[in-house]
Amino acid sequence: MFEPNEILKTLTGRGLVSAEGCESARVRYRLVVERRGGGLVAYGNLYGSYAGLRPIWLEPDAQLRLSNGRRLNISVTDLVGEVAEFESTGPVGAL
Repeated sequence: MFEPNEILKTLTGRGLVSAEGCESARVRYRLVVERRGGGLVAYGNLYGSYAGLRPIWLEPDAQLRLSNGRRLNISVTDLVGEVAEFESTGPVGAL
């Protein structure tokens, strides 16, 4: 049995975030994978330039490419200066 909202993994690294119609932005990320209600969700922070992150923040769907090459569908939910918050919008597989 698992605990509700059990944190399974925290990842950090350098990656690339992109959204349709926007230039990709190089970022550092901190990603938390958590079990909620029997499923997996991911959320965290992106650290990059405001100019690069702002257009992506304005789009509802984005993708984060992790340093290991895996991709995660995300939505950037907040942007303050050079720090953006995000959450997963699709299945979170093995990261």
